[in-house]
Amino acid sequence: MEKKEKMSREQKDKQVRREARATLILFAICFLWNVGFAYGLSGSGIRIAGMPLWWLLSTPGMFVVAVVGVAYLLKKVFVNFDLEDGEKGGAQDE
Repeated sequence: MEKKEKMSREQKDKQVRREARATLILFAICFLWNVGFAYGLSGSGIRIAGMPLWWLLSTPGMFVVAVVGVAYLLKKVFVNFDLEDGEKGGAQDE
């Protein structure tokens, strides 16, 4: 396992922004996937197992894209760190 090093407040803020930006990018990809296939293939008339192709690619297909995207974010983007600075003075859990 990797040895965790202390992160400065600036590094934590930068990491939080990086994670938020990556999550928004994944959301945009999923949205475009869903809308693109739903409207792009809606008039094709192609059916697989009785289901329209546009529905199969837009709805279950988007779920697969989202799961793969979240797995990627967890492996490559998200970092486990404590948001607390370890300084006295903030709100304390009782």
